[in-house]
Amino acid sequence: LNETDLYNEIFKASTRLNHLIENLLSMSRLESGKISVRRDWCDINDLVNKVTGILKTELEQFNFLTEIPPDMPLVKLDFGLMEQVIYNLILNSSQYSRTGSTFIFRAYYNDGFLIIKVEDNGPGFPPEILDKVFDKFYKVDNSKAGGLGLGLSIVKGLVEAHKGTVNVANLPAGGAVFTITIPTEITDMKEINVE
Repeated sequence: LNETDLYNEIFKASTRLNHLIENLLSMSRLESGKISVRRDWCDINDLVNKVTGILKTELEQFNFLTEIPPDMPLVKLDFGLMEQVIYNLILNSSQYSRTGSTFIFRAYYNDGFLIIKVEDNGPGFPPEILDKVFDKFYKVDNSKAGGLGLGLSIVKGLVEAHKGTVNVANLPAGGAVFTITIPTEITDMKEINVE
């Protein structure tokens, strides 16, 4: 390894360690009931761009796509908590997908709800474990992914703190899709587009 490679490896390891500590702190706060959701107006594009910036190295080996309607309104969320949710979902997809495969982040607003979907074309989940993937410390057998098996459990806890739901299903063509549904206000576009 040359000096640059070494620096990059240290940086990646420290980022992973930081993420692990954040997950442990979040789990502790969730279990003690001390998560407070501070909702504010949020642009979903900003949210996903921040996460993909942090995960740039992990995403380089994939075809990562985002699909967000151009007229997507601002929604009321806790930016920091939802950043962690999206980070955990995208990282999870990257750990279980084949190099070079495609996964997609979709977000849209529908009748009082923000809908977020993360779809991959990895191996999907054995049907008998679909109801266990959000359990704390649960990891798929023979998984190459590291970590403690807290990521999806934290996703569930933070989404539920927003009064939302999250579920997972296998896609008919292969892969899995995580769907988050969160009730939210949206901005009145007439108020924003002031001449």
